[in-house]
Amino acid sequence: MTDEATASGGVPELASKRGIYDCDDAYRTPSKADYERLFASGIIVLDTNVLLNLYRSNGRTRKDTFTVLGKVKERLWIPHQVLSEFWRNRDLPSVRGHHKSKARDACSALDKTSRAMKDALDRWLKDVHLINDDQANQRVNAARESVTKTLAQLKDFIEIQAQKDALEGTASTLTDPILQSLEPLLEGRVGSAFTEEEYSKALTEATRRANEKIPPGYEDSAKDPERAAGDYLVWAQLLNEAEQRRQDVLLVTGDVKEDWWESLDGRGLARPRTELRVELRRRAGVDLYMMTPSQLLTQADRVFGLKVDERSVNDLATSEAVESAKWLPASLVSTIPSLLVQAHERAAQAANVAGTKRSPYGQVIQAAFLEDINDAVSALGGISAFVNGETYPAIGDRLLFPFRYSAHRANVDHALRYLNNRKSMQYTLAALLREPTALAFSEIRLKTEVPGLMSPPSPDMRPVLILYTSNAEEGVLQAYLATLVIDHRGELDFEYVREI
Repeated sequence: MTDEATASGGVPELASKRGIYDCDDAYRTPSKADYERLFASGIIVLDTNVLLNLYRSNGRTRKDTFTVLGKVKERLWIPHQVLSEFWRNRDLPSVRGHHKSKARDACSALDKTSRAMKDALDRWLKDVHLINDDQANQRVNAARESVTKTLAQLKDFIEIQAQKDALEGTASTLTDPILQSLEPLLEGRVGSAFTEEEYSKALTEATRRANEKIPPGYEDSAKDPERAAGDYLVWAQLLNEAEQRRQDVLLVTGDVKEDWWESLDGRGLARPRTELRVELRRRAGVDLYMMTPSQLLTQADRVFGLKVDERSVNDLATSEAVESAKWLPASLVSTIPSLLVQAHERAAQAANVAGTKRSPYGQVIQAAFLEDINDAVSALGGISAFVNGETYPAIGDRLLFPFRYSAHRANVDHALRYLNNRKSMQYTLAALLREPTALAFSEIRLKTEVPGLMSPPSPDMRPVLILYTSNAEEGVLQAYLATLVIDHRGELDFEYVREI
């Protein structure tokens, strides 16, 4: 018997220590504790797009991003390839001149709209033989002048906003505020360039990997060889640094192509490609974590309590497509705020009727909103799920679970603590996440249009929480969509949160 064997049962000692996650394809969703550890002791690698987007962001988002980067300053590191790409792209109109360029495009489109409107109306007057009709011309001209005035006001607003968001002084590196902020953050935190020999070998390897569709970089293979190799050069330098330092890596990138991320086909957040995680683990013995810039702001806000503006997170998220599919139809998401307001009005009225008695506001808004959201989902072709005595709406593979977590403004983590402290809710949500123990204590069935017919829900169905705070006097204060995971302690944790 080999030295791997144990004294009893002949079970190999090494095998006995392996668990469910000891597999190349296994992936444990990061928890808040993981991010706390990474922010304290990992290597936080910034991709080129994170730096360039500082020029493209508005003032608020830029300020919040720098606040977060300053908080994790000691952990920051960027590959030399990132620095090269930053300087190569910094002077492009789409970077330094982003706001002015976008304003020009928008104003040009509005001018085109104005001309198209004039041509369409003139053609209509002529085609229906009203070109000489004074009354028709007066009506058309009055409307045209009104629209022209509105378009002019929009153009003024766009140009003023562009001036507000654009940065002064970027023409010179001596006065560029982005460079002035980045310089102290990245001092001593930039990797070395490849030697000529290393660079030549890396280009050859990048070409081979692109041909064999080995991540990262093969999505850029249509570019010229040196530009196409950019992602692999970043990755190769990251591997070298991780091998020297032997610390887990958190890569922050706005690049959401499939040669970096592995899609979960709408069942949750995307995650780093398995090949990348395995390559880093085998090369350096450490783990790879990845997030987008909006997720960096969200998690840093949770860990450090920075009070990052939710609008900054949403601004960054609009340019990211890390979700392989939308959780919910856009039309439904856009309706949720108005449904909450509608439910609040009913609850406030009930509270007024109650007078000095114990206010029924909390129960009424929850019941009213659940009724309205069920109707809205049904109108979109959704179904209803019977979960522990309550009926919740379900559409696609998502079940909507509304929850009012506070009567006042409160950090969204407050909802998480509340859910974990209320065992009935914790078990219900854990059952929806297919946690075996919780399933044994939960009754989850689907209601169909056939009376009395129930069937088990799809194994792919997962909850989407609609979290909100409100009170009778101020109305609805906050609202979020969130997905959940079960962490290593068996507690609920956020997988993803976004404000609505």
